[in-house]
Order: sequence, then C-alpha cells, then structure tokens
Amino acid sequence: MKCPFCFHSDDKVIDSREGKSGDLIRRRRECIKCGRRFTTYERIDEIPYMVIKKDGRRERFERQKILQGLLRWTRLSASSTKLRSASAPRRKSEST
Repeated sequence: MKCPFCFHSDDKVIDSREGKSGDLIRRRRECIKCGRRFTTYERIDEIPYMVIKKDGRRERFERQKILQGLLRWTRLSASSTKLRSASAPRRKSEST
C-alpha cells in the first residue's frame, strides 16, 4: 500500500475493523516515512466458480443443482435397493 501523501510504500496497520455488512474491512494505517495516517477499505472480489461441461460450454456453478442431483440419486438408489431385496429369494431360517 502506498501512502497517499508521500507515496512511500511502507506502512503499518494500526487498527482493523470489519464493516457492518461483513463484506468490508476498514484498516487504519500509518506511513513509516512521514508518520501520517490514512484509511483503506478492502473488499473481497468474488470470482464465480465455473463448470466446464462435456461439450466444452462453461456455466456458473450452482450449489442447488448439486444438492438436487444428490437427492435424486439417493431416492433412486433407495428405490432400486428395495426392488432388489423384494425380488431376491428369501432364505429359510436354520432353526431345527
């Protein structure tokens, strides 16, 4: 970070606080060279996750799509397990 007054690139952070909304950090800094103080605001740039499809298309990652797919798979998996257990021959108990 460069000092806005003397353009020296060395400073120290005196105070850091999170913004009210939680997506911003406010920092009070002091220039090592001239001793003047200044405030910086830092915000995280959100880069969207992209999914590359089999045909090469790119689309934005959607968590909800993953959850829906997992739910669909568990329902199908559970129903196919029920079908397999219903069609499987039952063993006779070995109590004689």
